[in-house]
Amino acid sequence: MVSKTKLSKEILEKINQKLRSNEDNDLVQLINQGHQGIAFQMDVDGQSFLVKKTSQASPLAGRISQYFINHEYKIYQRLESVAGIPKCYGLSDDGSLILQYIDGHSYREKERTLEGRDQFFADLLTLILTIHAGGVSHGDLKRKDNILIGENNQPYLIDFGTAMSLNFEGQLIKRWLYNFSKQTDLNAWIKHKYFRQYDQITEDDLAYYSSSKLDKLIRLTRKFWRTLTLRRFRKEREQQK
Repeated sequence: MVSKTKLSKEILEKINQKLRSNEDNDLVQLINQGHQGIAFQMDVDGQSFLVKKTSQASPLAGRISQYFINHEYKIYQRLESVAGIPKCYGLSDDGSLILQYIDGHSYREKERTLEGRDQFFADLLTLILTIHAGGVSHGDLKRKDNILIGENNQPYLIDFGTAMSLNFEGQLIKRWLYNFSKQTDLNAWIKHKYFRQYDQITEDDLAYYSSSKLDKLIRLTRKFWRTLTLRRFRKEREQQK
């Protein structure tokens, strides 16, 4: 199953072979690992790809991560023509998601040293509003690793495993959740731009910010979930490897 952005049969077969063997560590580099799957950088014939495959921790973990991968694939298909969204090359034979690898830095790495901040955040806002206009909300942009800084300070959004999309006008509950998710994207933009100094928000930018008790509840729920899944412990263990 492939998207409109196609790979040659030769490269796709090499990716499939690599996923089947998974022996050459020079071609596969672990980037991230979590309940949504395992992300690798893979270099094939001079091209770099990001490949997300299912977790092998247990059968249940595999089914959960495959669900997220399939969902993310549909989101990338919907955003295929948007600049600032990595190209999606479809699913491999084993159901792994094949994406363009963005050679850059996460916002987490550059937040204190980022040059041209005003232009970067203007471009980032445009990107967020563009995906919203396309019927997609990211929902997890407060996580700084989901914002990448590419060549010439171009912002990229990644990791759409928990993104929401809207297709039907009549789904009132889903529309409400979708609109809430869109607002969390904009609140995240404000948070990063102003380093949580909300009293510094300009009058123009206040139009994009909204805080509510439900937003605070979501933050507490996310914190509880991260504690429950030992996310901090897993990240520290990965850094020690």
